Amino acid sequence: MICTMRTTYLAVALALLAGCPGPPREATQSKTTTAPGNPQTKPENSTAMNPVMPPEAKMPSQQPPAAAAPAVNVQLTEYSIEMPDTLTAGVHSFTITNAGTIKHNFAIDGPGVMQKLAGDLMRGDSAPMTVNLQKGTYTVYCPVDGHRGRGMSRTITVK
Repeated sequence: MICTMRTTYLAVALALLAGCPGPPREATQSKTTTAPGNPQTKPENSTAMNPVMPPEAKMPSQQPPAAAAPAVNVQLTEYSIEMPDTLTAGVHSFTITNAGTIKHNFAIDGPGVMQKLAGDLMRGDSAPMTVNLQKGTYTVYCPVDGHRGRGMSRTITVK
């Protein structure tokens, strides 16, 4: 029985040794290279490294596009502001256009927001404004030369 076990161990050891390819080729041959470059550009190394790819679900081309902020058109004319009376809470992208004949501007004031355009709009000019609106009541108005006092102001509600 001991002889059978030794024979089995010997057979397993020989099988394992037979499966080993031996020492690497570079270890048996002295090879010195001074050529710079990417080791993957050499044909013998081209399979040495495989790039890691993210799962298809995480690849940018597979991702749905981010939802754009709702667009709100605002028209400024002499002493009135035309825009929706009610908006939903969240980020909104306003496009403010001076449809009047004199310069105007646009300001919004309410819960957590006090913002106006950086510069006045001349006749026909437009400017964007992105605003994050919370639920509540906001005042929009033209801050140019007393236009607000002439009626260029209104209240909007954010739900």
